[in-house]
Amino acid sequence: MANDINVQKTVFGNVDFLKVVDTSFKTFTQPVPEEDLDTSEELFRLYDKLYYSIDVTGETNSHEYLVKKSSELLTFDRVTEDIQPLLDEIAQLREENLSQAQQIITLETNII
Repeated sequence: MANDINVQKTVFGNVDFLKVVDTSFKTFTQPVPEEDLDTSEELFRLYDKLYYSIDVTGETNSHEYLVKKSSELLTFDRVTEDIQPLLDEIAQLREENLSQAQQIITLETNII
């Protein structure tokens, strides 16, 4: 039942090893200096790439945090030209609503 297995081993010396085995790196690229990675272009490239994986709300690491942090640099009016006409219309509709509610009360009191 015992089977003999012959194992053959080939040993290379230093000089022969370098002739047979390619020891150079062919798949790695040159390292990119760290200062080249820290650019606004890289930030926005990563932001676009990770956009949907970023939490919407949160104290840090969220879209809410980015908006709050960026708003510290921006000074803009909260009420812009686009919003003001809508606010005026809301105020007018509230006045009309109040006037009609008063008319309803007056009519109801006259009926009683």
